[in-house]
Amino acid sequence: MSQNKAFSTPFILAVLCIYFSYFLHGISVITLAQNMSSLAEKFSTDNAGIAYLISGIGLGRLISILFFGVISDKFGRRAVILMAVIMYLLFFFGIPACPNLTLAYGLAVCVGIANSALDTGGYPALMECFPKASGSAVILVKAMVSFGQMFYPMLVSYMLLNNIWYGYGLIIPGILFVLITLMLLKSKFPSQLVDASVANELPQMNSKPLVWLEGVSSVLFGVAAFSTFYVIVVWMPKYAMAFAGMSEAEALKTISYYSMGSLVCVFIFAALLKKMVRPIWANVFNSALATITAAIIYLYPSPLVCNAGAFVIGFSAAGGILQLGVSVMSEF
Repeated sequence: MSQNKAFSTPFILAVLCIYFSYFLHGISVITLAQNMSSLAEKFSTDNAGIAYLISGIGLGRLISILFFGVISDKFGRRAVILMAVIMYLLFFFGIPACPNLTLAYGLAVCVGIANSALDTGGYPALMECFPKASGSAVILVKAMVSFGQMFYPMLVSYMLLNNIWYGYGLIIPGILFVLITLMLLKSKFPSQLVDASVANELPQMNSKPLVWLEGVSSVLFGVAAFSTFYVIVVWMPKYAMAFAGMSEAEALKTISYYSMGSLVCVFIFAALLKKMVRPIWANVFNSALATITAAIIYLYPSPLVCNAGAFVIGFSAAGGILQLGVSVMSEF
């Protein structure tokens, strides 16, 4: 498939659908945490109850990530992305109308399932649309997720300050997903076959990795990285309110700073990795930076430290560790 065909109008529509879906996905994974107080009141529970609700996202992803890859290959990228969009629609329109915590947990599981479906359909589709620039196409995915997570806390803060019903913060993304659905139905996707020469251009390890060493280390690294992400997006605002004396509207914006750091890191390391920086050593640096910053936030909580610390952890952990970890694992 020629590069010109990838830029034809039908494929561009598909690409736009995927990127906008990732923008809204970035919103979906922090929606419950950003609306924790409102949802706790709605479901007559406490912060621990909403944390339990958020755990449903991880469960949904865990139970679905393996078989969605098979579905994507068998039935096509558009079909599996449509399945993801339907799951997101259930979540965004369902949470405001949900009568109890049990049903809400099921909707949280839907978000995790949707994330798996979107990843197994979206990433391959982008690589097939841009076979000669797949790296740049994938980097933009992370950027769109960060944009969503940067924008949404600002929206929630505005709604809090103006006493606007929290449900509008879910209905608006739901409406946008309806528009994406209509666009997907009209879009065309490229062939699922990618030139083998593209795969040969990917970096490879000098020697065969040891499953018990590199493999286990990578899995543990991934668990730690994603745990850091969820700890920050769920509990950073609450920590800032409790120990730094910030109002709820101000504390929620720490996640915007966190996402800004992630966004900045995406583009910086995208450039550095093309030069002389090895992903594994960059990851060591980012891990140390994230650990030191977390310690400073714990020892010296203040509005400035929380905002700046959220930015640095977003840069080093959300942007650096996750992005570079994927780069390292792609060499296996």
